[in-house]
This record gives sequence, C-alpha cells and structure tokens, in this order.
Amino acid sequence: MADHAKIRALIAEIAGTHGVALSPDDPLMILQTINTMLLTESADAHQAQLEAFKSELEEMANRWSVTINEKAESILNAALVAAEAAMKQRMADGAKTLVAEVAAEVSKGLGKPLEDGVRIANRNLIASALTIAAAIVALVAVLIH
Repeated sequence: MADHAKIRALIAEIAGTHGVALSPDDPLMILQTINTMLLTESADAHQAQLEAFKSELEEMANRWSVTINEKAESILNAALVAAEAAMKQRMADGAKTLVAEVAAEVSKGLGKPLEDGVRIANRNLIASALTIAAAIVALVAVLIH
C-alpha cells in the first residue's frame, strides 16, 4: 500500500515537473521499482558491513584495552620492585652509617675512661713495686740488725 502511494507521488512529480503522463504499469515505473529494490538491498548490505566493522572495532578496542592494562600493570610492578630494592639499599646504607657513628661515639666516650683506667693501673703497679721494695728494705734492715 505504501509503495502504491509512493508510485502515485512519483507519477505526480514527473507529470508536474516534466509534463509527461505516466501510468503505474509504464516500463519506467518498473525500472523505478527495480531501482528502489536495489537501493534497499544496497542499503541493507551497507548496514550489515557497518555493523560488522563496528563489531570488529569494538573487539580491537577491547583487545587494546586488555593489552594496555597488562602493560601498565607490568610497568607498575617493575617500578614497585625497583622502588622496594632502592628502599632496602638505602635502609642498609643508613644502618651501616648508624652503626659506624654509634661505634665512633662509643669509642670516643669510652676513650677517656679507658685512658684514665690505664693511668690508674700504672700508678697502682708503681705503688705496689714501691711497697714491695720498701718491704724488702725493711726485711733486709731487720735481718741485718
């Protein structure tokens, strides 16, 4: 029904524009019908190709998305591993420095008391030697008298 209305509208347009009267069974109208059918088939084929292309593009976009996510994750993991290694290295260096500084401070702090202890021990040895010498002199003096 809609096709008949389109054909009548086309006949009226041709008659109005060109001044030629056509009937619905005119061979030109048959060609118009064939042309319309071919255009419809062509439009359907183009639509199917567009749908296939759209589907293919979406699939490619999804694959790219997955690949990009995998690469980003790989890069982040590598950065995390590198940061962790750098942090461990810095902590080890800091610990070594701290141990060296503490050892230097302990040595510096203990240096004076140790020196004082050595002096006192030397004085005690001298005093002991003098005491022994005095005792020997006293013993010799007692034995001689």
